[in-house]
Amino acid sequence: MDFDEIRMVPTFIYRGQNKRKLYQEMMRNIAVEHIEQVIGFLNENADYAVLRNFEGLPDNNRSRDIDIIITRKSYRNMIDRLVALIDKSGWKIVTYLHSDRLLTLVCGKVLGDRTELVQWDFFVNTSVFGILLMDAEEFLQYKKFNGFLHYVDVDCQFLDKYLYNRAVGSYYPEKYRATRETAEYLPSVVAKVKDLYGCDSIVQCDRVPGKRLLLKAVAWNCRRNVLAFVGNVFRFLYTFVGNYLRSRTGFSIGFTGPDGSGKTTVIDTLIDNLGDVFRKAHAYYHFRPTLFGNLGEVAHAAGVKKEVDRNYSDPHRGGRTGASNSLLRLTYYSVDYILGYWAKVKTMTRITRLVIFDRYYTDIICDSRRSRIYLNPKFLYGFGRLFIPSLDYNILLTAQTDTILARKRELDTEGIAAINAKIDYLKNKKGYYKVMNEGTPQEAVTKILNIIFEKQHKKNLKRLK
Repeated sequence: MDFDEIRMVPTFIYRGQNKRKLYQEMMRNIAVEHIEQVIGFLNENADYAVLRNFEGLPDNNRSRDIDIIITRKSYRNMIDRLVALIDKSGWKIVTYLHSDRLLTLVCGKVLGDRTELVQWDFFVNTSVFGILLMDAEEFLQYKKFNGFLHYVDVDCQFLDKYLYNRAVGSYYPEKYRATRETAEYLPSVVAKVKDLYGCDSIVQCDRVPGKRLLLKAVAWNCRRNVLAFVGNVFRFLYTFVGNYLRSRTGFSIGFTGPDGSGKTTVIDTLIDNLGDVFRKAHAYYHFRPTLFGNLGEVAHAAGVKKEVDRNYSDPHRGGRTGASNSLLRLTYYSVDYILGYWAKVKTMTRITRLVIFDRYYTDIICDSRRSRIYLNPKFLYGFGRLFIPSLDYNILLTAQTDTILARKRELDTEGIAAINAKIDYLKNKKGYYKVMNEGTPQEAVTKILNIIFEKQHKKNLKRLK
């Protein structure tokens, strides 16, 4: 049996130890090891099943995340031990979300210039706004085992997404068409849709507005157990409000440094390293959230300024401003930072999302010529601590003067030295991390991810206790 033949066969089929060992040696990687370890733990310690996209596991994870249905009792009994297992294995819990129906753990590991991420989504039911559609026991009643993991049958695979999507007014995803075609006429599916939504078939259910179906689900919950229904809705409201006000399950990164430090390339490489888990689950901003327009454009529109310099290719084109003009600029940008944080950044970081800034408030401290805010760096730092919402990680990306000049000549030696001096002032402040980008972008990204993963892991271990 050659490599290509071995690769096509799921791990659990191998009965002979020699063949299994050969397969593992050829296909082993750190993500596979992690998935095997977690699934092995669940097999011994939890009443669970994988909801979908399990066919290639552990060797081929076809999905951005691994969706697992688990009873609430099982979840409570095993979560502390699972977290301890992840911690002991050297993996880092990069992001963590706990809602009324879902626990998400995004686990990551940096090994050399390689980054692996695996997202685990543990569901205790299928529900909308605390309105129960299908509980874990219904999923797990007829779960199956393929030799490696427990999984739900095709009827439950279909119902999980179908019931939820219809309740929120959307439709079953086209990419799961094969699952629908297999499941929609099964007696168990028809019976569930009839019981919950009062529809005789999936075709009929497709035609009913989502709001009406949601009201049907509310009535079903009240008939089933009105006290449990009230408790579920309260749990949803409690976790939703709590997550919005105080949760930082995602994280934010700001990059500051002189032109030529390689910020754009490093950011692109970092996003590429984070792969499918964050590729679509991130927001990218330049300098500020931009709730408001450029100050010059605003002044022009208000008739205060006759002409606007739009030569944006030269960020250091503006002349030096006095103290009063600098304070005006600082005030204007600060309002944008404060309001924009709650309108744009917080809405992302309260869930497992990443927000990246190519320059942030830190740039005002480090590069006065760009922002045209000529105020004492110590004053700007203190002002920011008091009034400007802080990002989780402020990366001070720089390099030696000769290296920067070889990449770009937008700054002279004096300008680079001035920015680097302010970077050195900030580097030991809380939340600031100086990273030298003298080699390849990947080398810089590896340094940054090691910092972030380690810090996030420590934060999330505390949150999970």
